[in-house]
Amino acid sequence: MFGCAKSRSLAPVYRVMMGLVALTLLSGCGSADPNDSLAAVNSNNIQRLANLYFTYQSRHDWRGPANETQFKEFLKNYNPEKLKRIGLEASTIDQLFVNERDGQPFKIRYGVPGSAMGSSEPVIFEAEGVDGVRLVGRLNMTQEETDAAKYEELWGSKVNKVAVPDRATAGS
Repeated sequence: MFGCAKSRSLAPVYRVMMGLVALTLLSGCGSADPNDSLAAVNSNNIQRLANLYFTYQSRHDWRGPANETQFKEFLKNYNPEKLKRIGLEASTIDQLFVNERDGQPFKIRYGVPGSAMGSSEPVIFEAEGVDGVRLVGRLNMTQEETDAAKYEELWGSKVNKVAVPDRATAGS
């Protein structure tokens, strides 16, 4: 029965999984405000960017944005109420791409494939970090402290398609 079954769409599985993720993020513990739970997993720019990268993937056949311009365009057109719930506004999207810890623009791996089943790919990288430690944001809502060797290993992963973010709009 299993070997002969026709391939079925993952759309129903995806909808169920995304519903469970949304419920988990919004439910919190008991009477806690759901916005507090959402804010907790979006408390800094590296978290916000990684989570919004995942959101981009979920709406684009599980492919990451091709470049910074495409990512920013998606974010500027994203639901303003949802942006507000994570501490952002469409008018401040450019600030999202700057790390609060070192004041430098993030390095971002563009075009990274994702999955409805989840992914832990590293996508957001601190450019300089603090005291020799650089954070790396992953698609699974975690951040990892890295030394120089681990950072280079993660940045050089085989799915890395763009070595330098496009900064054409950085000054505007």
